[in-house]
Amino acid sequence: MELRPEYLLPVIAKALQDVVLPVLDDHQQVAQEQLKLAIGFLNIMAQNGPLQFAFDVDELRRLTDHAKALRDIVGASAASAATIEAAEAAGEAVGIDPAEIVTATRQLRLGVTDLIKRGHAKGDKALDASIFGLVNEFSRIQLDRERAWVLPMGFENGQDAVPSIASQLGLPDSVASD
Repeated sequence: MELRPEYLLPVIAKALQDVVLPVLDDHQQVAQEQLKLAIGFLNIMAQNGPLQFAFDVDELRRLTDHAKALRDIVGASAASAATIEAAEAAGEAVGIDPAEIVTATRQLRLGVTDLIKRGHAKGDKALDASIFGLVNEFSRIQLDRERAWVLPMGFENGQDAVPSIASQLGLPDSVASD
């Protein structure tokens, strides 16, 4: 028996698609749509599961760079500096537990929020514009990654214009389909 999620999740999705969905009648449209969404997310999890750790490490490293750029223009509190340093160490650790990457990313998001608030509290229009630019650039990249992550659901118009998640992580596209 295979227990890896990338094998089990498509089996679960297929069972829901082939057995459960057909028994819902036309009066259960909300249930049908919710089941289709659940099936879509199961398929995404199966397809992208092997990339999750690379996605998380990449996000932490990009967020660390973003936090450093904000720190450089805003100035950092001792807490912000410590959070950035811890996140950087987690992102560079070899053999780190994937849960530690997720935890460090969540803590760093709070640190970035603090840096943004501190910067805006200074009331400097030029500083606000710099912060706005940094946040917009980081958000654009993050949105592109998240759009690529959910491409298999089919909601995206012009799917060909969205680079694959594997390519955005610097991996060959074949990695996502292995």
